[in-house]
Amino acid sequence: MDKFVHSDKNSTTELISNDTHTENKTGVLLSFNTETCKSTDEDEIIESTTLPVFTEHLNNCFASDGKSTKESDTTEFTENDDDCELDLSARFPTDRGMFKNCISDKLKREILKYGPCKPEIDFPLNDSKRKFSKIYYYVKLKNGTLIPRPWLCYSVIWDMVYCETCWIFSDKNNCNLKKERVEGINDWQHLSQKINIHEFSLSHLNAMKVRSTWTKNLTIDKEFETQISKEAKFWRDILTRIVKIILTLTSGNTALRGNEGKQYSEGNFLRTVKLVAEFDPILKSVFDNEKKFKIKYLSPTIQNELIEILASNVRQIICNEISTCSSGFSIIMDSTQDITKVDQVSIIIRYVIIDHEKHVLQIKESFIGFYKIDQHRAQNYENLIYKVLSDTNLDIKKMQRARV
Repeated sequence: MDKFVHSDKNSTTELISNDTHTENKTGVLLSFNTETCKSTDEDEIIESTTLPVFTEHLNNCFASDGKSTKESDTTEFTENDDDCELDLSARFPTDRGMFKNCISDKLKREILKYGPCKPEIDFPLNDSKRKFSKIYYYVKLKNGTLIPRPWLCYSVIWDMVYCETCWIFSDKNNCNLKKERVEGINDWQHLSQKINIHEFSLSHLNAMKVRSTWTKNLTIDKEFETQISKEAKFWRDILTRIVKIILTLTSGNTALRGNEGKQYSEGNFLRTVKLVAEFDPILKSVFDNEKKFKIKYLSPTIQNELIEILASNVRQIICNEISTCSSGFSIIMDSTQDITKVDQVSIIIRYVIIDHEKHVLQIKESFIGFYKIDQHRAQNYENLIYKVLSDTNLDIKKMQRARV
């Protein structure tokens, strides 16, 4: 057996092999009973006398500050649209044979969330009349205790066993990393020996440590996501109330500003918001914590943006309704000068809604918006009609007439 020297560097335990000719180039963590490395029958549960020592060392690795395992030790995952989700319709969604060597972080989270691929099926025989057995999913101690191997998985597609931890979290650029640990093996005759060597190898321990650190970071990310979702819901509730107030005022043709000629005036909108805040704890919290909430979505700019968004949605609903009319539509235009001496044309579309089930015919006239016009010539109005039809995405073939 190899002799190992423990050296302390950066408060992290490193394992250095003194024998450069050892078959296991990554090193065996510690000596174990050689009898457990011999080929065992597939129906015999593998015994391990070193698991308690191994577990103690593994816990020490997880308790360290993690500086020895850098971000570069993990595989560089690329976000691909093809592998971002599990195929839950498959019999074994996390089967190694369904994925590439390098997978995205999102898919990595999905695999860990779903669980390892450990089927308990009638495993196929190879040419030597040997096959995999579910007993390898466990380690049997001398006292008879069965301890699961969470990292050992079986691919039904490939008929191979593989280490899920090394596949996802090992350093693929490490020259000492054996290909079989990532892609799997099907040497059932020597499987017991290979499993014992692998689970005590340094590369496997490093991958286990990266997995533990990564899982802890997921927990932290989840807390951040929860906090972000909570804040998003809060501001969504605020905007919902503001939109409802705007709709209430505009539906009654009430001006939001409502200037009374004073130097400073809150206007109808702010007065209504403060009135609702007296009875609504969510709006009230915005006014009570002015230092915390510097952004309140109450400025004139926000008001205008919300009005424009609402108007655009209403306009789209009207245009969709007009498009369904089989009888067509007509355009009514009326121009007037505003206070800045600019001619603006109001566009109203007249159309008929027919309810064949109720035998009801309804004539509607819907206001679309104001359009600026420079001159009152026929060509100007023609260009204006084309612009209106383009903005509303209406079919000119359905237009019956245009009246000025």
